[in-house]
Amino acid sequence: MADAPAMAAGMTGAEAPDGPGGAGAGGAAAEEQMMGPPLDEPGFPSLPMFKGELNEWINATTPQRLAMVSLGLREGLGLSGMGMLADDGNGMLQSGLTYGTRFGALKAEVVSQGVLQTTLEGFMPLPFLQLTTQLAFMPQGLAGGAMQSVLMSPIGAIIGSANLGGQLSAELLLPLQPFGEDSQLLLGANAWGLPGAWGGSKFAVEYTQAEPTADGSMPTRIGTVTAEVTRPRAGSPNGVSGSLSACQQLGGGDALNATFEVTPRGERVLSMGGSKQVARGVRLRGRTASNGLLALALQMEREAAQLTVAAEVDTTPAGRPPRFGATLMFNR
Repeated sequence: MADAPAMAAGMTGAEAPDGPGGAGAGGAAAEEQMMGPPLDEPGFPSLPMFKGELNEWINATTPQRLAMVSLGLREGLGLSGMGMLADDGNGMLQSGLTYGTRFGALKAEVVSQGVLQTTLEGFMPLPFLQLTTQLAFMPQGLAGGAMQSVLMSPIGAIIGSANLGGQLSAELLLPLQPFGEDSQLLLGANAWGLPGAWGGSKFAVEYTQAEPTADGSMPTRIGTVTAEVTRPRAGSPNGVSGSLSACQQLGGGDALNATFEVTPRGERVLSMGGSKQVARGVRLRGRTASNGLLALALQMEREAAQLTVAAEVDTTPAGRPPRFGATLMFNR
């Protein structure tokens, strides 16, 4: 799914979705929010290579009202669209074209809030350097912009990001194979801030072990353990947060998942669950958490479409009403 234009294009923190340093950051962060996303959170994806299976499981069991369509019109030209309805009744529509050129993928997207977002993705001026640039326009003029560079160095990938809001981000990904070809140790570090003001940092380590197959085919039984720690800026009302997660893919679409998280507000939440293949192309996914949330999702996949129907119940005595949602994805 495409990033929300406000965050992707580097608009102000007040326009971006609430996060660890959102509305609860208080008046002390007001001036920072005028310049860009607050220093308590990065304005760019932070170590997205980690916890891929866990994040997909959590997203599938979180009720959303979302539809996404992607169509290949002809070679090198694609049409995409997205519609989303929030719990408060507000919605967002987004549609755009992607055209593959020898300089990279050129995208132009129109968002219902009156934003035109243009992106050049995958431009490689050098064999070891990849650039992505993005600009967002509103009727009043330029609304924001961002640039990301990926440098493939001998030690790993170095990712640098900057936006017109003034926020900067640097990230290092270091893949290792100290225990053989069937395992991988991935180390990651991310730091962000504004010019003259240090923001926060995030560190992660992930170990993946695959069970080799007798015929040498792609393994289906894969275990992953991930640890993450995020340190906010000095003086932040948020504390150090982190998580310890484990995922065991059992093959055949079955999996067991667990994650223990300490939130920036100091809450401790244990979530457990998994996925069960109940028929060809049909999976039942579930998640229960120590804070009283119980979620179930039915995921149905076909060659060009996927439909996920999810429900979430708060079992605490003063819990909020149940939530229901559906996500439809069509790709052809």
